[in-house]
Amino acid sequence: MTNYFFRFSLCFLVLACHGNTVPQFRVHPNDSKLRISQDIFYEKILPTMAGKKLMLATNPSGIGTNPKKIITSLEKYKITLEHLIGLEHGFLGLEEEFSQTPVTMDSTFNRPLYHIYRIKDSELRDLVREVDYIVFDVQDVGMRCYTYLSVLKRLMDAMKNTKTKLIVLDHIHVAMHLPPMGEKMNPRNLNFAGEFPSLLITGMTVGEASRFYNKEYLKDSVDVMVVPVEGYRRGMYFEDTGIPWTTPSPNLPMVDSARNYLSLVLLEGVNVSVGRGTQAPFVYFGAPWMTNPEELASKLEKLGNKSYYFSPVYFKPTFGPHKGKICSGLRMNLVRPDYDPIQLAYDLIRLMKETYPSEFKWSKGSANHWVDQLWGNEHFRTSINEGKSFADFHKTYLTEEESERKKIAPYLLY
Repeated sequence: MTNYFFRFSLCFLVLACHGNTVPQFRVHPNDSKLRISQDIFYEKILPTMAGKKLMLATNPSGIGTNPKKIITSLEKYKITLEHLIGLEHGFLGLEEEFSQTPVTMDSTFNRPLYHIYRIKDSELRDLVREVDYIVFDVQDVGMRCYTYLSVLKRLMDAMKNTKTKLIVLDHIHVAMHLPPMGEKMNPRNLNFAGEFPSLLITGMTVGEASRFYNKEYLKDSVDVMVVPVEGYRRGMYFEDTGIPWTTPSPNLPMVDSARNYLSLVLLEGVNVSVGRGTQAPFVYFGAPWMTNPEELASKLEKLGNKSYYFSPVYFKPTFGPHKGKICSGLRMNLVRPDYDPIQLAYDLIRLMKETYPSEFKWSKGSANHWVDQLWGNEHFRTSINEGKSFADFHKTYLTEEESERKKIAPYLLY
């Protein structure tokens, strides 16, 4: 009996010790040392808006995740919700396509929802003048091509020299460890996914971006209040914050999707699917013609210092390129976030073009190549076509990155 008890106790201790060595992939929200801007807004900011008129730009990645709380809080302080601003994916963040009409009626709030990419600048300016406050609260990913920064810019342009006040609820995003990276937008490539005057990877939060744009481009003509995330230190990875990921759009359902987006979004400039309309958008990518993905995976294995790896996968997208077709391709598996996402995108497309020279194509619209509209100009595409290494390509815009880093420094909050 004693021997049996001894063996049982020993096994229990071994298992207990082993359990303590299980790696923790992210901080549990209950253990977070941070306080999100939404909580601060409801406690400290909203009461000061009593009796005023409000325009709201949000979705479920912000206070839009709880419409009932918005309604009861506004009623409590007799705040009138005049208008809603519709971002690219709609108020509930579920829409794949842009709205075809400038304004629709929102059933949750029974208020007009103005789709900012459809209404005229003069109409937006008139709407802005009708309210005392605009609250902007959405999760972004720290990239110019993610259209929520374009929405912020259009709102601020409309608010120039008005009495309307802008309240930006700030968010921590997945690129917080990265400085500004890439190039500025060439005016000939200007599009809704590239209106904000930053590099491709902005190096800023939405709150910092609002401060930057107001000072550098609007001469402080907009009354801006940024509600920061309390307790955050720049360089902390999103997974270390304990902030839950709240899906900002249909194709970024997970933190991994958002992290992969930093690189794989540039694949939207070539003739592959990036997994839109599958269970793993911006995790899967491929095409019916990618018949030997193992070869591409083998070439990619030499990149990234083991921060990620690629494994073969089959999928059938229900949306976007190759809709309804069986695609063979690769799954991007993230190991660590400490890699250069632009270098990965460049080398991935370069190797894809090398591996499938007959099938690979740059996607093009009526005027420009899509990748030029994402990157900002033709340099990314032409450098790959010319067979340049990433190191040689990077040299062409390194000074622009260094200049941008200095330019945005005064506006950083963390």
